[in-house]
Amino acid sequence: MENRGLSDSLFSALRKYPKSQELDPIENFLTEGFAWLLRNKEMLAREFVDYLSLKLPEPLPLTHKLPEWKTQYTFPGGQIDMLADWGQFALIFEHKVWSNLSPEQLDRYRNYAKTNLKWSQGYKLILITGLTRQHEQNPDLALTWSDIYKFLKHWLETKSDDSLVRDFIDMLAEENLGPVAPVSYESIVSYFPAKSLQSNLKNITLRAAEVDWRWVLERIGFNKDAPIHSMPAKYQHQFGRLGLEILDVSFPSIFVGTLLDGSDFKVQPSNLHLGPDFCLILGFDIRKWKSFESEFFHSDEYTKLRSRLKESSRAWDFHDHRFDVARSNPWHPLHLRKPLAEVLRGTITFEEQVDRFILHGREVIKLLLAGGELEALTNRLHPIAKNSISPVE
Repeated sequence: MENRGLSDSLFSALRKYPKSQELDPIENFLTEGFAWLLRNKEMLAREFVDYLSLKLPEPLPLTHKLPEWKTQYTFPGGQIDMLADWGQFALIFEHKVWSNLSPEQLDRYRNYAKTNLKWSQGYKLILITGLTRQHEQNPDLALTWSDIYKFLKHWLETKSDDSLVRDFIDMLAEENLGPVAPVSYESIVSYFPAKSLQSNLKNITLRAAEVDWRWVLERIGFNKDAPIHSMPAKYQHQFGRLGLEILDVSFPSIFVGTLLDGSDFKVQPSNLHLGPDFCLILGFDIRKWKSFESEFFHSDEYTKLRSRLKESSRAWDFHDHRFDVARSNPWHPLHLRKPLAEVLRGTITFEEQVDRFILHGREVIKLLLAGGELEALTNRLHPIAKNSISPVE
């Protein structure tokens, strides 16, 4: 039988949170309503557990039996919104609508779960939020209420047309938590902060340009043997990128900054949920140095550079846009990227963010140069180029 016995009242469940809580009531309505559906509709609960098991990195144990669904589960130091308790194993759910997690909130749940001897087979921590940009603190699985909407809608269409489940997803849609519309709630609430992003990034970048980046030019610059009287870093905002041309000699060039729009480069962000990337882009001016293109890109040094970065770029995502893609981009062949949100995570002041730009800019350039391949390549080719060719403008 579909219903397990309506052992608790839906309306009592929705009413049980204290009036004094300084929370948007919608969070409690969603938690209590969703838990009530899972608690009282066995087929739905089994489907939901299977859905989570497929999305988690490893299958859930004990899925042959149903858990006990609990809400507002209090423990020393906090309260868990929803808990699926199998006795030896548990799923811990944190539910947010538009608010963010409090500092170290998920760590408090982890610490409690690790000390709970009853959960001998472990636990998984699942975060459900209104917006993907609220996904933080490394849960085992991060979902949005839109994901829950799609799961329930598919269940209604393929398993059982249940009026209460339909009412629940209708409420999600009314609260802008359902399917993503062309003008999404996330894009609306992000509009004004996004307008200030470019201006603030420009100010951070201009300040970062004031530090001494000449060491890069001295190592691999085309004119590195000439006296250097000024900083080589030059502010640049074009082709969807905003940052510094650290080495503006085109043979090669090195850009460090933010890739706001990857359409010109035909690339996607490292993580769509986290927005634009902070990146290093290695450039090569094919128009000026066409006669050296093959010798540069097919050299032993460049091959070793690609191989090393591919194997050991560590915290940076390595992208080869000349040899590892269907449509080659020889003008900007190598990218090292990570989400800007990760670079600036935890910063509060302008000065802290400038320091992060400089710190990560130096880190990624040193990663590029660590094996000495690029330096060896420019040391070999630059003298030949200067003696045998005048670049045509």
